[in-house]
Amino acid sequence: GPDGKVFSISKGAPHVIVALCQNKDQIQGEVDAKVLELGQKGIRSLAVAKMYEADGEWKMIGILTFLDPPRYDTKETIARAKSFGVGVKMVTGDHKVIAIETCKQLGMGHNIQGPEALPLLDADGNNPPNMLQDFGNTIIPADGFGQVMP
Repeated sequence: GPDGKVFSISKGAPHVIVALCQNKDQIQGEVDAKVLELGQKGIRSLAVAKMYEADGEWKMIGILTFLDPPRYDTKETIARAKSFGVGVKMVTGDHKVIAIETCKQLGMGHNIQGPEALPLLDADGNNPPNMLQDFGNTIIPADGFGQVMP
């Protein structure tokens, strides 16, 4: 910085950045509430933290907000697919509340599940052997999945 002190900055998903911070227990609730409030309005969030090399402790600086609306033709494309009998589900890395708000904008359902509802692949990249029996009752009625990592 201008004072000669060396520091690092990290930005990312709020829950990931909060986990870095030494005072995470004190700030977790406030950050979660703000991210939820913004997400319910369709506003995405990134958190930012700073660490001075001298003390080695991450400190939350703030939350960046941005809009990333669906493409102009997405709602029509989904409606056309549905008219042909094609089921449409959303799979996104965004927070579940963002996925729900986006589904509202696109005329989709609001049954959005988290990643815990999805099966994991085995070490060789194969689906679980009884995927339909074990996960079908969760996956089939869902309109989408949020907070999914590739």
